[in-house]
Amino acid sequence: MNDKHIKISDLGTPEKAGQVVMPRLDFRGPDPVPLAKMLVSEYRAGGFIVFGGDKRSVSDATEELNSISAVPLLFGIDAERGVGQVLSDAVRFPFTMSLGAAGDEALVYEEARFIADEMKECGLNLIFAPVLDVNTNPQNPIISIRAYGDDPGLVSRLGAAFIRGAQEAGVLACGKHFPGHGGTGADSHEVMPVLDTTLRELESCGLAPFRSAARADVAAIMTAHVAFPRIGNGNIPATISGNIIDGILRRDWGYAGLVITDSFHMSGINRIGDEWDNAHLALDAGCDIILDPRDPITLLSRLVDMAATGELNLNTLERSAGRIITVKNNRLNKPAAHASAPLPDGPGIIRRIAESSICRLKGGSLRSRKAVVLVFDVTRSDVDIAAGFTRQLAGAGVEFKLVPVTYTTELDKLIVRSEEYGALICLIYTTVGAWKKQSALPEFFRGLLNELAALPAEKALLSFGSPYVVRGFDKFDTVICAFDSMDACQSSAARVLLGGMEARGRIPVGLRL
Repeated sequence: MNDKHIKISDLGTPEKAGQVVMPRLDFRGPDPVPLAKMLVSEYRAGGFIVFGGDKRSVSDATEELNSISAVPLLFGIDAERGVGQVLSDAVRFPFTMSLGAAGDEALVYEEARFIADEMKECGLNLIFAPVLDVNTNPQNPIISIRAYGDDPGLVSRLGAAFIRGAQEAGVLACGKHFPGHGGTGADSHEVMPVLDTTLRELESCGLAPFRSAARADVAAIMTAHVAFPRIGNGNIPATISGNIIDGILRRDWGYAGLVITDSFHMSGINRIGDEWDNAHLALDAGCDIILDPRDPITLLSRLVDMAATGELNLNTLERSAGRIITVKNNRLNKPAAHASAPLPDGPGIIRRIAESSICRLKGGSLRSRKAVVLVFDVTRSDVDIAAGFTRQLAGAGVEFKLVPVTYTTELDKLIVRSEEYGALICLIYTTVGAWKKQSALPEFFRGLLNELAALPAEKALLSFGSPYVVRGFDKFDTVICAFDSMDACQSSAARVLLGGMEARGRIPVGLRL
């Protein structure tokens, strides 16, 4: 717990500039702590976003860095699916859309609380979650299953539950990506997406979860590097649009919490100008923290210089630094609301998410006791990605032949194999993440599946990842969607297929086969 109470009036310009910059603390390469210590001691950095490492290395680093900082530090992490999404020895949960399919606020709350408790073990106090984007574009390559779904009411309800769970556990939540990344068809890590959306259209859908989050007292909101030319100041990302950040979020809604940019490593922002100019524009637009700059030393130095020359308005800098100090003084001192309550069980939460999220779009239980299992792995995993599914088949006494499908697989060979068995079980594995391009079904795979669907055998299609990949395959007898390839999700989907468990999930996106 933070016992340092800071007055903004006690900070000089370098300290105020340091507060608005949050560099990365990256354990995936050489030891990052010496550079981080320099950024704190010499440049007064106000916090860090953590990448990689394990609980011990991160805990040691956060403790050491806080010990040399006059101002309490923020330590943020992209833990939408748990600390195990980033740290090697922590718990990772299924993709967020699994919770959308389950539709259970209590389960979302429990997951958020567990994540927050595990974060605090490592000295982490700011989670860049929940994802509040409404995924209205089936071709969205970067949000997709990271979203709860495409219904703004569902996203609002579950997002607010996540915020309560995290913040009642003593961790600051940060909803993202304002004013909405769900309608894009491009990855803002690679390019700056442009949405020709009107304010009325945005208010009817994408803005609703953020408004709900603001009412739920979310500590922070993260901006999107997405342009809204009909709302913002032209063809520029929302991150540097005063109309969007200062206008909608600050003035219209009265939001007084922190506004944090998305990473400045992303092409959606870094291709439009120099980093310090973009940071200046973001602060002018109403942002408070520049997240993950490519060159933090230069940025911190330039911000101090710009403030000294008047290029950066001192009132703007003091306004943002003041918000940050207020949050650190008031929220980092706040004890957990459930300090005496028993800790949730991580593996148990995973199992419950998996069991309550499986969606059967059509069909019933598998009748055949012999099957060919065809694996369409868009993620190109090097491991036996279907192991969690096939273990259930074997345990149920189903005789099967496992056939990995590649981009050179010949249909004739698949048909020959399928004729030896009573059923065809086709498994599709997709995922989503920065620069991955693994959320859509390649045309080659689609062609093979269409031809397999025309065969007279009993046919089942199961998706682990994006639900959108099952569209157009209405000739399969049974279609089942899970939203992650974790063993628990595969095991639950197999049990549904075999008739050992009911499909309890409701598909959280509009989907027609």
